[in-house]
Amino acid sequence: MDLNPYMMEALARYQIEELRAGAAVRSQLRQAARWRQPLRVTLGLTLIRIGAWALGPAHHQLARPF
Repeated sequence: MDLNPYMMEALARYQIEELRAGAAVRSQLRQAARWRQPLRVTLGLTLIRIGAWALGPAHHQLARPF
């Protein structure tokens, strides 16, 4: 079966449109699946790290119960 150039171009355009639509759906799914920490959690962890850094080696002694 021999297709004329118009039909081949139409099929190629259809395939490109399908690929673009699939890529758009995958992109939206990736964006929806991203999980970001809330700002309060990020700030809280940052404050804990700053406090541990400010105490230096003394923060290890505070963490031991005995």
